[in-house]
Amino acid sequence: MSVITQLEAPLAYLDSTTRPRPNVRDFLPNASIVLIGSRGSGKRTLGFIGAMHLGRRLITEDHYFQEATGVSRGAFMQQYGSLEFYKKNVEVLKRMLDNHRSGCVIECGMGSLSGAAQKALYEYSKTNPVIYVTRESERIKSLLRLGDDEAARLKNADLAHRNCSNMEYFNLHDSSCDGAETPPENGLGNVSSRLKYAKEDFSTFLDFLTGQGVIRSGFESPFSIAALPAEFRSYTYALSLRLSVIPDLDLADLEAGADAVQLKIDTWSPDLQKLIGKQVATIRRSLGVPIIFQVEDYAFENSQLSLQEQEHAYFLLMEYGLRLGVEYIVVDLKYSSDRFSHIVRSSGRTKVIGYHMHREENSWGWDDESRMIQYRRAQSLGCDIVRFVRRTSKASDNDTVRQFVNKIESLSDRLPVIAYNIGENGRPSLIANRIFTPVTHPAMQSTVSKSQIRQFLPTAAEAMQARYETQIVDPMHFYHFGVSVFYSLSPAMHSAAYEECGMMNDFQSLQVSSLHDIQQLCQDTNFGGAAITQPFKVEILSRIAAKSYHAKAIGAVNTLLPLRTLSNNMPLDGSTQSLLRHANQRGKAGPIIAYYGDNTDFIGILTCIRRNLSPRNVIQPSKTTGLVIGAGGMARAAIYAMIQLGCRKIFIYNRTIEHAQDVARHFNSWASGLSNDGEIVRVLRSPTEDWPSKYRQPTMIVSCVPARQVGSSAAANFEMPMQWLGSPTGGVVVELAYLPLDTPLLKQIRRVREETKQAWVIVDGLEVLPEQACAQFELMTGRKAPKRRMRLEVMKNYHRYEESTA
Repeated sequence: MSVITQLEAPLAYLDSTTRPRPNVRDFLPNASIVLIGSRGSGKRTLGFIGAMHLGRRLITEDHYFQEATGVSRGAFMQQYGSLEFYKKNVEVLKRMLDNHRSGCVIECGMGSLSGAAQKALYEYSKTNPVIYVTRESERIKSLLRLGDDEAARLKNADLAHRNCSNMEYFNLHDSSCDGAETPPENGLGNVSSRLKYAKEDFSTFLDFLTGQGVIRSGFESPFSIAALPAEFRSYTYALSLRLSVIPDLDLADLEAGADAVQLKIDTWSPDLQKLIGKQVATIRRSLGVPIIFQVEDYAFENSQLSLQEQEHAYFLLMEYGLRLGVEYIVVDLKYSSDRFSHIVRSSGRTKVIGYHMHREENSWGWDDESRMIQYRRAQSLGCDIVRFVRRTSKASDNDTVRQFVNKIESLSDRLPVIAYNIGENGRPSLIANRIFTPVTHPAMQSTVSKSQIRQFLPTAAEAMQARYETQIVDPMHFYHFGVSVFYSLSPAMHSAAYEECGMMNDFQSLQVSSLHDIQQLCQDTNFGGAAITQPFKVEILSRIAAKSYHAKAIGAVNTLLPLRTLSNNMPLDGSTQSLLRHANQRGKAGPIIAYYGDNTDFIGILTCIRRNLSPRNVIQPSKTTGLVIGAGGMARAAIYAMIQLGCRKIFIYNRTIEHAQDVARHFNSWASGLSNDGEIVRVLRSPTEDWPSKYRQPTMIVSCVPARQVGSSAAANFEMPMQWLGSPTGGVVVELAYLPLDTPLLKQIRRVREETKQAWVIVDGLEVLPEQACAQFELMTGRKAPKRRMRLEVMKNYHRYEESTA
């Protein structure tokens, strides 16, 4: 049976008589993005999400047609007939594409099914991303209420979109939509506003597509794990996961310790593409790490394909991985240079890993010159990374593989290299390997390993523990400093994360009364970092040598990290490159030469607002209004979060008006260019005054005042003036206090919601806290945070503190 007949009908494009599918994926960052696909696939919703995330104009084909002709598509067809409508529709689509080649997100309607429209899209895809949006067929059938025959016709027609697109996105069902008519309650795990997962999924996909993710992260926060590609970080792990076993696993259970997922395509079937697309989307949502896409040789064992057809199928699947925008793709070096080079040319932002695995025990060794010949070939073919694996039972091969790696690392123009042994004595080479060491997970022990490799793999936690045992990394001490930290949940969260990831660090809360106390405690050679809370977030700025972009903008620091002498003895110059090198030395003890400050408070607030803001209250810079209560470090973070989300009209209220004015001056000076009148933050002088009539009522409200006494400061017991709660569409209220959890403000909002039926979404302090703590864990350790475990730890430990303060 041929490859073509085994796959979906549109894949017949591989026949030499048809036009080759678009394979250009190297776009300018500002190139307009086109979304095509079936009715019910979610194109318009994704277009809306994408336009808001990228700050671009959204153009829909229906609206553009009406603008161009003066009538709707339906009215035009009724007036002029289907033939004239077809001609006009293609003419308008071409004009829409040609006139908007940059700075837009364009959603195409079903006009994209015509041959002439697809030809235009095909040409457009030579310079711009054209994304084919897919979805579960049954989901589309249900949403559109189609019968079986109509659903089948729509599905078959939709497949033609693959022939005029160069990217593909599987729109995974968002469970946060289920029961969305009911206003959400607070706390973790409850239904939030609609599409909270879809927003995060598609925004991340677009960050990769436009190439802005790593560039922005490196500039804004050099210690964030997103600032440096995984292949350039120290000791990264790839969870080895086979496509066929994913349905049997709860992927959220697998999150601890891995920096990437190596998705192994281990099976072959006629509908494989949609299955792969769905599982790639599932991995992204559940684990949030880069994907390394690999097609296993044994995938075709039961396919009845000839060797030539197997090779054809192999590269077909490679091409599909590139369409999905996976971060890495593994290509076997055994294939011809022409085949290999085609994949490299088509790879776009996906990085290519040239790969060779030697399965025979007694042939070449690591010191064989043929290995260097293959390395140089991979380099000449344009690979980004090279991976060599040898199956062996000889313990001595662990020494020779290290010598091989050292030889490559001595070259001036070297590629990152992955090299290790697989076998009963190969584990030391896996532990010593620095890039994408394959790991397994205890939850996968019940599944069958087809390649018989998993038995030799460590878990990520075991690999990390081995690094401590071999003194590659050192146990570090972490702290939470503040004047009132007895209630802190940070030790519980961070300690649980250390355990989950196999780290030998410790974390404790310490009450301090001055900056001098903090500085004394941070001199320890094993000091790893500290969480800083009130009242030191602003004061600590005077003691640090380098700050992230976020910390500078906010004017406050909640994360303090040590800077030590670099291994190459280069001086600390405060540049991004210098700080990236310091970040890559985390986990090694030694004398401290300076300190670095960052801020993750805003991340927790920004994430929760974005996740819970309903589509009706989407942020419009010229209209949306935000309100912040308080004037301390958290209030600064809240204002910055709103600015980052695109809000340009922010009000601040604090009972000590001078403090509010100081905060307003800081941001109006920093962000003056973002507003027409140079004023982004305005001060409300009294809770008795009416809401300013020139501005809309706030749809984002963040309370940053304590609900209990802190030191000599009395509890705020804040409630909103009713004249400030007039938004007809409700909004999001974020309460940062969590002792008590049910604050006076949240009680009030529930009453208002019940009485007015306004759609206010409540986000309590226990939802915000782990978001910023996970980001803080990643800054401190350089490892991906086990978010699920940290969130569970909050819920498990909170009641202990609540009872002690009752």
